[in-house]
Amino acid sequence: MSEARGDRSVAIRLAVAVSLFLLLLGQAQITVVDGSSMLAVAQSIVHHGTLAVPDQLGVLGHDGRSYSKYGILLSLLSVVPVAIAQPIALVTGHLDKVEAALAASLMPLIAGALAGALFLLGRRLGAPRAAAALVATGTVLGTYLLPYGRDFFTEPLVALWLVVMVERAVAGREAQAGAALALAVLARPQSAAFAPLLFLFLVARGGGLGGVARTLPPLAVAAIVTVAHNVVRFADPLEFGYREPLDPGFTTPLLEGAAGLLLSPEKSVVLFAPAIVLVVPAAVALWRRGNEARATVGFVLALFVAVFVLAATWWSWMGGWSWGPRLVIPGVAVLLALLAPWIGSSAARLRIVAALFAAGFVISFSAVLAPAGAQMIGHDPDRDGPRIVRQYALLPDLTSNSINAVGDPAAREGDYRRYLAVWQAGAVRQFGVAGALAALIGSLVLLWAAIVVARPLRRELKGA
Repeated sequence: MSEARGDRSVAIRLAVAVSLFLLLLGQAQITVVDGSSMLAVAQSIVHHGTLAVPDQLGVLGHDGRSYSKYGILLSLLSVVPVAIAQPIALVTGHLDKVEAALAASLMPLIAGALAGALFLLGRRLGAPRAAAALVATGTVLGTYLLPYGRDFFTEPLVALWLVVMVERAVAGREAQAGAALALAVLARPQSAAFAPLLFLFLVARGGGLGGVARTLPPLAVAAIVTVAHNVVRFADPLEFGYREPLDPGFTTPLLEGAAGLLLSPEKSVVLFAPAIVLVVPAAVALWRRGNEARATVGFVLALFVAVFVLAATWWSWMGGWSWGPRLVIPGVAVLLALLAPWIGSSAARLRIVAALFAAGFVISFSAVLAPAGAQMIGHDPDRDGPRIVRQYALLPDLTSNSINAVGDPAAREGDYRRYLAVWQAGAVRQFGVAGALAALIGSLVLLWAAIVVARPLRRELKGA
């Protein structure tokens, strides 16, 4: 087997293993307004052949109906699970819950694909397989990205396509890099801001204007789809649905937002992604490898800075009430890839990075077990988001509530924030003993599958 083919095999195996692990920890429901709005678009497409959503989940369109203000890609991906839910619900009932559960399962798959893409980017940067796999897995599971492998937000999807864009651009596949960026734009139109950085990188690597030209067809398709989406919703090609006074735009002073994203105990990227502190020496080491490596380092750093500045200047730089600095997830995912080649030649560095990813897992695992929204019940309005210690402190009460909910019909429609966030607890709360049996069997199957898939990695990672 060729080295490139072997890398692809490892990337797929890694992606599947991470997806299965996150499905094991999934919540099988959509609890955030952003996600509910995007799911409503998919439901509207399947049930009514339109893009309109309920008024509480959208903004007023030109025809008097309401439309989601978010990018179209995650909604389009959700059409498949929503369609699959129709025959299942004929047997089980609860169509809305089945649709939400199947749509929610997309996020572990997206996060798993992100891990696979990060592995390939690490290899493309010259890292050994073991180092690339550690950084890929650690980025998804060992930072605050962990709970976003379950929550229905677009940031992990944008991160996936940005990582693919960088890897394909470094590989000299300009058209594929343009296609990846086009998908990021469809997921989140603000991603169009990264196009000039891609163009500059291609020129710096010697691709010239020809390389830039090869990225343009897929980007043009994304632009046409985005414009058409805006016209259908708002009869204005440049109207995205972000309107004052609810969404005033980029109004936060840069220094204020930057301070929050770096120093806030609820949003510090250093606190929620501890491994990021080693990016500076990693970038310096890669920079010293020559002009081509310098162009790559500059490209990655520029992408991170662009994501960071966009987030810091957004009116809600904290990304609403969510776990950690949600809006900078795409930049963090790309940036951490620089660690892979740096630790490849040093066992000591590998152990340090592994320890930092382990710390990141511990920091964010509470946000997997307990809903981030749990702290909104009686929270201090001056806070920027849920706090780490408080999240763990809530677990005993949430566990007790989940146990007491067994056999209590009133708990079935209770506030999800008062219960554990994993799907097993939800199954027990909704279906009692039958749900407990299903949760046990489902958990064992997912765990067994994850072990079976991951076991060969130990041997395969000893390769190149």
